[in-house]
Amino acid sequence: MKRKLMIAPSVGCCDLFHVEEQIKIINEKSDFLHMDIKDGVYVPSYGIGPDYLDYLHKHVENLKPMDAHLMVKHPQQYLETFAKAGAAYITPHTDCIEGDAFVTIHKIKDLGCKAGVALSPSVPLGIIEYYLPLLDKVTIMIVDPGISGQPVDPQMYVKISRLAQMRKEKGLHFLIEADGSMNRNLYRPLYQAGADMVVLGPPALWNKAENFETAWSIMEEELAAELQNV
Repeated sequence: MKRKLMIAPSVGCCDLFHVEEQIKIINEKSDFLHMDIKDGVYVPSYGIGPDYLDYLHKHVENLKPMDAHLMVKHPQQYLETFAKAGAAYITPHTDCIEGDAFVTIHKIKDLGCKAGVALSPSVPLGIIEYYLPLLDKVTIMIVDPGISGQPVDPQMYVKISRLAQMRKEKGLHFLIEADGSMNRNLYRPLYQAGADMVVLGPPALWNKAENFETAWSIMEEELAAELQNV
């Protein structure tokens, strides 16, 4: 059976005047809800907070798994907060947990969540080798986090391919996610490299059309066209 490329729209990108409508479509048609948490320190921008997750968790029926992507300098301070808010996955960045990676990952799991980590483009895969068996998801940032409009370096396809090979060699089952500057013409090479899921931001989804349903249809058509005959 052909492997599916899952999609995780970044929910913080929703139009504030049409949030309910867009969340309904996203939750119905996506695989994950990607929640970008930014502190303005680790990255030079701000994202959504735990109240956003908590509201969705309490008010949206059949809610898809929410992944709290912690682009924050001290993620350890917020693990319990986002677990209580309903995050199914909690994904801190590797360079923010260097000194206590094992403790952090075990705490995420003890809180009842699945554990992920995110690697910025310059971070080598060797950083996560020893705790890779503990992970449920690895997010490969294909551009530097928190800065929009960057081109994707082809070396990121190589990085994902090597990670997929490590997963196979070790007999592991974590998800591989690609995040950053997503758009058409990236789905195919990312899928071929071994990515299981891609994060969708404005270029890949919201900017496709003024009407969100139309934008979604365009995104689906682009995705299907690129993965045809792969």
